[in-house]
Amino acid sequence: MTGREALLCRGCAGRLYAVCTTDGRKGRRGAVGEWEVDHEMPGLCPLSGLLPLTGTAAAVHDLPGAREVLGPPE
Repeated sequence: MTGREALLCRGCAGRLYAVCTTDGRKGRRGAVGEWEVDHEMPGLCPLSGLLPLTGTAAAVHDLPGAREVLGPPE
């Protein structure tokens, strides 16, 4: 995620990390990766039941559940 804005949790505004591994498969926007997204620092968060967010997608924002978890707090 170098060179991009930090990922923030909608539930607690904490910073999230995103790790992606790719195996060369192609998706709509390029290589499809296996993602894991979670809080950088554990703590109390109303969305803790949704994290870690994992799955296969071309981009982190394409993961199932990304709209509920990623972004500024509501």
